[in-house]
Amino acid sequence: MRKRLLCAAAAAVMLAGCGTPITDDDNSISLTPKNGDTTVTVPAESSHAETVTTTTTTTTTTTTTTTTTTTTTVPPSEYMPSYGEWAANDIIIADRYEGDKIRALLPFYSTDSIGQSYAEVLNRYKRMVGDKVNVYNMSIPLASAFYLPEDMADVFGDEAAGIKNIGDSLEGVTNIDLMDNLGSHLSEYIYSRTDHHWQPLGAYYSVQQFAETANVPFVELENYEKCRIDGFCGTMYTFSGYVQELADHPDTFWYYKPKNEYSVKYYDEAFNTSWDGDLFFDWVSGANCYSAFLGGDQNIAEITTDVGNGRVLVLIKDSYGNALVPFFVGSFEKIYVVDFRYAEIGMKQLFEKVGATDILFGMSISSGYTPGQIQSIEGIIGE
Repeated sequence: MRKRLLCAAAAAVMLAGCGTPITDDDNSISLTPKNGDTTVTVPAESSHAETVTTTTTTTTTTTTTTTTTTTTTVPPSEYMPSYGEWAANDIIIADRYEGDKIRALLPFYSTDSIGQSYAEVLNRYKRMVGDKVNVYNMSIPLASAFYLPEDMADVFGDEAAGIKNIGDSLEGVTNIDLMDNLGSHLSEYIYSRTDHHWQPLGAYYSVQQFAETANVPFVELENYEKCRIDGFCGTMYTFSGYVQELADHPDTFWYYKPKNEYSVKYYDEAFNTSWDGDLFFDWVSGANCYSAFLGGDQNIAEITTDVGNGRVLVLIKDSYGNALVPFFVGSFEKIYVVDFRYAEIGMKQLFEKVGATDILFGMSISSGYTPGQIQSIEGIIGE
């Protein structure tokens, strides 16, 4: 048990270490395959022509091409790992010598009482805001919830049970259980292989489920601009002790830009000083590709849209929640994005100041099972 708790804490440290604010003079390493090429399988999403904006790590030029995708059925053997081995930090490397099938998997361990303490903090938030404000929890599963090889299927905690444990302990808070939804899309590119985050496509399906539950509009994927960044070798390369095969077979980072009208303003952690900004940072590369939206975690973002439905969402998140944000732009009139690890304003004050109608706790399941993260969420409640 002690080892499992220590590993859970280590996983939380890995999660907390991502999303560092980026600058134009960023010195991160950009990794590309040994042969200089990236082989990418485009997710089969529709049978229509779409515009794809492509940004590579070897050029500063952005080119636009048009591709046609067709619906295909992928047999399990084509996307599920067949074997695994241990690397540093209790990370599993699946299909290490199978080319682009390689996948690094972050550990997850849980104790029911810890998940229940997370739920009780969310219950406190709900009691604070009352019945007039909707409160939701979205505990986002890690890739290890789905892609563990059969020979290692029982080495980590059961994330489905962990999400259910939290949901069973919530009072007046709606639990968005993503397991079945994401599980039905495993043949698509919903999780990165070389980074501990998910791909934005996984976030898209999750917001689709959330929008149905929250009774807000939802924009289908064909109405977004689809963009890509090649050569994405993410955090798991470092966390795993520099497994070379991960660098040899990097991810492609696909992300999606809303086409409706919106503007973005950023605030400091105390929600005082503000400045206009962008939602997307197309020039990121290498290990920083996940920062293509928001650019990091520290600042509070305010997104004003043309939706006009009077719904104001406050997203309280860790870095996993960043990928959700673009898909809310067609659902809410305003969106406020707050990372609980950096906020210096009490949430009670923020909710009242912005007129929140909806509050979503959207973060990795690891945050809901790590005492230090739970204490941080509780610490900013501001009652």
